[in-house]
Amino acid sequence: MTGLALTEAPDQVDPERPPTHSEVVRDLALDLQLALSRTGRAPFVLSGLPMFEDLCAICQALERCLVRREHPHLRHWYAVLGQTLPVFQSAFGEVSQALEWVDGISDILDAHLPTADAPGPAAGGDAAARQLAHHLGRLADALDLTPWLTRLRDDLFALSERYWSGLFHCYDIIGLPSTNNDQESLHGQVKRQLRRQLGVSQLREPLLRRGAWVTIQLNVDSPVDLQKRLAQVSWEDYAAERARYEQRQEQFRRRYRWRHHRDDVLRQQIADWSTAVPDC
Repeated sequence: MTGLALTEAPDQVDPERPPTHSEVVRDLALDLQLALSRTGRAPFVLSGLPMFEDLCAICQALERCLVRREHPHLRHWYAVLGQTLPVFQSAFGEVSQALEWVDGISDILDAHLPTADAPGPAAGGDAAARQLAHHLGRLADALDLTPWLTRLRDDLFALSERYWSGLFHCYDIIGLPSTNNDQESLHGQVKRQLRRQLGVSQLREPLLRRGAWVTIQLNVDSPVDLQKRLAQVSWEDYAAERARYEQRQEQFRRRYRWRHHRDDVLRQQIADWSTAVPDC
């Protein structure tokens, strides 16, 4: 499964005709690739949990497809997922519990910061400190934890204690950010732009999406000059490049649909599999 490397967007299917078996299998393979290519960002955006949930959903969809019609690829994927997922069920249950703890801390620390127009309550920092203390107190009272969750809880206690003295000033001082993440991001962006100017490939998401086109610089002062510059490119070259651009964007649209409407996508795959026709 992990060897899938489907980098090209699929050809558009005529909506007036039912899909073929191969087309549905290809779409399911792309769904499987999207599930396995999940990325996250610690500590609040974990890629493993949604990946595990995606794979469980795909496994259920494969089972429903196989009830309707057998296929060797679908049967192989279903067998591999059926053997692999139960092995990690308990581990991901622990991670899910840990994420609930961390999300609780995040919700408390994401409280509204004071502004000049809305300074907030006088005990803003003290109130946030009390809420966090109560949340950590509930964790301390939790029983029957696994060794891994116990170690994680101890780490949360130690980390909270280490940062406690400077953690709540932002709720009392207008204009003080809760973290310096925005400043670090700006600093990193400036460094990346400079490195790109020097020829080093340090790319952000917009550059990954449109890098081959964004780098084109048109130094023109009027629409007439722009028209002259564009006239140097043949219509055939423009159409080919436009098609390549749209193909690239379709990959990102497909990823968005999968991550935000996964169940709808799988229901459509199951429906397509039920109506698919044999390959010619």
